[in-house]
Amino acid sequence: MTKDTLTMLKKVTLYDGIILLLSFVISFIFFRQLTAAVIIGIAIALFNFFLNSVITEYAIKTSWGKACIPFGALFRIAIAGAFAALVYNDELKNIIAYIIGYSLHYASVVIGAASLRSK
Repeated sequence: MTKDTLTMLKKVTLYDGIILLLSFVISFIFFRQLTAAVIIGIAIALFNFFLNSVITEYAIKTSWGKACIPFGALFRIAIAGAFAALVYNDELKNIIAYIIGYSLHYASVVIGAASLRSK
């Protein structure tokens, strides 16, 4: 991986850890039954971010790597969907909490990109 990609991954992981900790505390205090769904959402989003980085780097370095991008996207969607199905458990609140957790990851991406841009 390139140095810039690794730097971005480290920044996003750091900010995801901070957001994960804050989300855990807030959801544990106010929405105890939804804590696991929020945490799983953040973790799956971070995993998909890592996976996307690896697939993109591979696609850039190989001649037939462009074919990997659509398959990688489908695989990442399948992972997120599978965990959403596991979290669902006949409760719509669980899916909403999972999506909130998944969406919180994008705050980490924005903050990480902004911190790199300022340098």
